[in-house]
Amino acid sequence: MTENKNLEDFHLLDELNKKYFTELEHSVPHIQHTLFDLQNEFYKTWRNTVTANTSLYKEFLSNSGYDFMSSKTAKDIFKNVSDEALKYRELWNKFTISNIESVKKNAKTYNDNAGAFVDLNRKIMHYWLSAFSPKRN
Repeated sequence: MTENKNLEDFHLLDELNKKYFTELEHSVPHIQHTLFDLQNEFYKTWRNTVTANTSLYKEFLSNSGYDFMSSKTAKDIFKNVSDEALKYRELWNKFTISNIESVKKNAKTYNDNAGAFVDLNRKIMHYWLSAFSPKRN
């Protein structure tokens, strides 16, 4: 294989890489924005569903004359369950954020040291090439 042919092949690889990452840089922000919008719509749906059902529950209790939350014990249980659910969600959010930050830190460390990995791989490649390539006079 001639050196000129190698350069042409590498030029093609460079062009394909450039095209690939240009497309990613264009599409990823759009996908992130779309996912954020979807998340907001689901939040609104969730909130509206809970609000509507709570309103219906209040209307039912008013119209039927039943009062399922009349005892202090029932109210305390309902409040405690709600408080514990909020505590759990707060802990889950902290856990999730901590994991995301950890993964982000690991990715940054890898990116900061990518050159060192390339240098190490280059040294390994040259070692193997020198060990197994035929010697030219």
